[in-house]
Amino acid sequence: MSYDEIESLLLKYREGKCSPAERDRIHAWYNQVQSGAPQAELSDTEKSVLKARMWSAIQHERKASGKTRTFLPRLSPMTVRIFGSVAAVLIVSLSLFYFFSNKPAPGTVAGDTLLLEASQEGLVSTANSTARPMRVKLVDSSEVTLAPGAALTYPRQFSAAKREVQLTGDAFFNITKDSRRPFFVYSGKLVTRVLGTSFWVKKGREEHQMQVEVVCGKVSVFENESIGSEKDASQTKHQFNKRVILTPNQRVTYFEESGHLMTSLVDKPVLLTAHAELPPAIYKNMALPEIFQRLEDAYGVDIVVSGDAVNECTFTGDLTSMSLFDQLDLICQSNDGSYEVQGTRILVSAAGCK
Repeated sequence: MSYDEIESLLLKYREGKCSPAERDRIHAWYNQVQSGAPQAELSDTEKSVLKARMWSAIQHERKASGKTRTFLPRLSPMTVRIFGSVAAVLIVSLSLFYFFSNKPAPGTVAGDTLLLEASQEGLVSTANSTARPMRVKLVDSSEVTLAPGAALTYPRQFSAAKREVQLTGDAFFNITKDSRRPFFVYSGKLVTRVLGTSFWVKKGREEHQMQVEVVCGKVSVFENESIGSEKDASQTKHQFNKRVILTPNQRVTYFEESGHLMTSLVDKPVLLTAHAELPPAIYKNMALPEIFQRLEDAYGVDIVVSGDAVNECTFTGDLTSMSLFDQLDLICQSNDGSYEVQGTRILVSAAGCK
C-alpha cells in the first residue's frame, strides 16, 4: 500500500470506522510488517512523517483518555500491536539510516584517514579490483604494483619538496631516485621514507600489523603519531616517531596496538646481484669464514660466528643456485653446527668440525 492509503486506513482503524475489507487489508499489511518484508513503497521521508503522525496520535489518545473515556473507542489488543509494530519498524529503520549516514565513508576511518594535502592539480585514487597485480606509473616515473584489493592515492603533480602517496593494502614500490625530494608512503600509522629504492609495504601475518621489506637501497620507517588525533590529519604536521633504518633483505613489522617496530630478515633473502653476474658457488675445502663473507656480500646480511671452533672448519660442495638458508643448512650440517636468525643477523655456532 502507498503512504496515503496506510495513513488513511490507520486513522479509520483507530476510530473504528473501517469496513471488514479495509480491516482485512490492515491485518494483511500488519502481517507483512511482522514478517520483516521490505516496504519499498514508502520513502524515507514518508516513513518519518508517518512515524511523527502516529506518535502524535498516540499522545493525543493518552491526553484524551485522561479527560474522558467516551471521546475515542477503546483500542483493541490487535490495534495496539499494529501501532506498536509499525512504530518499532520505523524507529529501527530511521536508526539504521542515521547510523549509516553518520558512519565515515570507506577510506576515512582511522587507518585510512586522508593524509595527503591536495595539490592545485588535485589527487588521483587508483584501486585494483582485479585478481592480478596492477602497475601504476607516477609522474616522476616511479612505479607502484598494487596487489589485488589494494588502493593508492597520489597527487597528479608532486610538490617541489617531497613526493607523497597513501596506500591501502599491499604494494611493491620501485622508486625513481631524487635526492632533493624524498618519497613518503603512508599506510595507516606506518610511514616509509626513501630517496630511491625498491621495497614492499604490506599487511602483517596477523591483524593490526604492517610490514615493510626492502629489496634494494635504504629505507627509513616511522610511526606517525599524528594519526588518530582529533585534527584533520591532512592539515596537521606529521609527527614521526621510533625510526628504524632497513637495508636489503631486512623487514620491519609494526604492531599498531603497542606501537612497537620489530626488525628481522625477510623469509626468503634474495641476491643483490643476478646469479649470472656471480661466480659459481663451488667450494673445495674452503674455510667457513671466507664462505660466510661471500654470503654477506651476496645478500647484504650480517653473519656472526660464535666461538673459535667455526673458524677452523671448512666446506666442500656446490651451493650454486641454492637459497641463502638452504646453503647455511648444508654448511652447518656438514660441520656439526647450527644457525639461528636473531633480528637482522644470522648467528652461526659449531661444536667442532667433522
